[in-house]
Amino acid sequence: MDRPDFTIDHIARAQAAWRRERAKLPFPEKIRIVVEMRKRRAPILEARGLKQRVWQIEEDDPAPNAQP
Repeated sequence: MDRPDFTIDHIARAQAAWRRERAKLPFPEKIRIVVEMRKRRAPILEARGLKQRVWQIEEDDPAPNAQP
């Protein structure tokens, strides 16, 4: 069986690069990602008896201070 070409160092570098790319995203996109994550976890937590409130955002609306 062939050994994978990645190592712990490779994984750590890839993760750091992924985080740097995410840090470059505009703030509204970061909020959209958080809302999506909350939507996905809500049914799991509700099944455990925990009430959840998921933010509602308009997908088509530009950021409040965005240039047209």
